[in-house]
Amino acid sequence: MKSRLLKKFAKSQKYQILSEIKRSQGLSVSELCERIDLSYMGVKQHCVSLEKDGYLDTWRRPKGMGRPEKAYRLTAQAQEFFPTEYTQFTLEILESIRQVYGEAAPEKILYQIYQNLTNSVLSKVSGNTLEERAVSLATYRNGEGYMSEYYFNPDCHQHQIIEYNSPLLAVGDRYKILFQLEENLFERVLGTKVRRQIDRVSGLYKCIFTLGA
Repeated sequence: MKSRLLKKFAKSQKYQILSEIKRSQGLSVSELCERIDLSYMGVKQHCVSLEKDGYLDTWRRPKGMGRPEKAYRLTAQAQEFFPTEYTQFTLEILESIRQVYGEAAPEKILYQIYQNLTNSVLSKVSGNTLEERAVSLATYRNGEGYMSEYYFNPDCHQHQIIEYNSPLLAVGDRYKILFQLEENLFERVLGTKVRRQIDRVSGLYKCIFTLGA
């Protein structure tokens, strides 16, 4: 039942708003209007409704000139609308493995899973240059629910992959090795050093993989 409801919601204007905010560090109503085909009042009404339901909160964002502006960001509760890869079930399995086989067992299992996953991703990513492979990897990861996109940062002249969702975030919070294994996967698939940086504010998540770091 929940799966059908989420699929229906994913086609709605409210989901468009949540999705655009997810791919940011917070947006004002005016900024949302620029991204989706909806009037100012339409966006405002949806945001008020989503805030009332507990999926958005607000803060006063400083501006270069003038008074701070009101912006919306996701709460942790809004994560239920984005892929999570059966997180609770995964955590329960890993906890059961720990209880039966000892403290180090979950990390050993995760290590083996990522060894196999890396080999699988290697067969799916193509390209001769770092940029081509980075674009290919971002496309693959986006299809897996990571809201991933390739970006060339002109400030540091480096290739980056930016992700706004992690289906395994709760697992990584419990087993920190997962984040290192994910970084290792990127390095092996792309053939270069990778530096990972995570920003988390309220319910917003942003992970930047800087390539060739």
